[in-house]
Amino acid sequence: MSNIRNNTDRLIDWTKTKKTITDIELQKLFHQPDYQAFYNLITELLAQGVLEPVKASGQNGRFPALFNKYRIKTPPTDYEAYHDQIRCLAPALNIAAYLQKPEYYLKHQDLLEGLSKYLWDQPSLLKQPMSRKERSFSIWGKEKMLDGHLPLVREVLRFNGLPEDFLNYYDTPEPFFDYVRERSAPMTILIVENKDTWFTLRKLMQETEKSNLAGTKIQVLIYGEGNKITKPGALTGYLKEMYGLDTPLQAHILYFGDIDYEGIRLYYRTGKANSDLNILPFSRLYQKMIQLAAGRDLPCSPDTRQIEVDLQDFLNKIGLSPAGNKLEFLQRGRYIPQEILNYQILAEMLE
Repeated sequence: MSNIRNNTDRLIDWTKTKKTITDIELQKLFHQPDYQAFYNLITELLAQGVLEPVKASGQNGRFPALFNKYRIKTPPTDYEAYHDQIRCLAPALNIAAYLQKPEYYLKHQDLLEGLSKYLWDQPSLLKQPMSRKERSFSIWGKEKMLDGHLPLVREVLRFNGLPEDFLNYYDTPEPFFDYVRERSAPMTILIVENKDTWFTLRKLMQETEKSNLAGTKIQVLIYGEGNKITKPGALTGYLKEMYGLDTPLQAHILYFGDIDYEGIRLYYRTGKANSDLNILPFSRLYQKMIQLAAGRDLPCSPDTRQIEVDLQDFLNKIGLSPAGNKLEFLQRGRYIPQEILNYQILAEMLE
């Protein structure tokens, strides 16, 4: 029976893109190489009304014969089963409307899960702004959730009678390459991998007129722009041209990015491309990221490539012992985006 149920679930997933399926596609979908066993399975699904033959498609010529194509008949949704889940939503959401129109609850369910928990547990965080990706990670644990589902997010807000600015996030426009807080040698420069975090730090420094971040005075913020910062000699030439820093001793350079294989690789590539500079990871920020990620269901890494990086060396550089493997989540295909350090957290770290 469980095998029938599993195969029925596979058919329902199939209907998300197509309503009919061929006998060859069915056999592949059910992973059933034995034709007689496959025939018996199709016969049972026909008896249960899950499949209906498209008789005009003809039979497949095998024995016993099956039709070449079938319609998938999806069962009606039992909305009653979702009523208890709807009643557990945060009071700020329109529970009555979802009980009346549970089909909208199913449509919004993925977004409501994180949003409702946020409204139950941390509603005060909405009183202060965050960047779009920071807010997205703060609510759903995925920094690109708002980017990929913004029209649906707006629909959820409208359905619940909430204003469009309810989530209190700001968009980050394409930034200038750098932000200079002050010019004094030796100069401490922080390279930031992602735009949102660069913009948030710049915004906080302008708003508060503070520049001492996690115990280190920062004079310049540079947005790394992915691979742009790893071009050979690019950073060395930029520092000399823009700030008149002729020797490495005139600059103390820190790097800060995502904790994933690509983010760590970008750090090492930046150092290799500018070998005359001593570029170090900003250890206190990386340590804070790991601390905040403890116990969280981290997002899957968008980069599935197997890239060789020296994780033990990286742990040593950020002041953590390799013992205990603080980066074991990387081996599970997970990562920590630097947006975990959002506006409020960075504001607390800025003195």
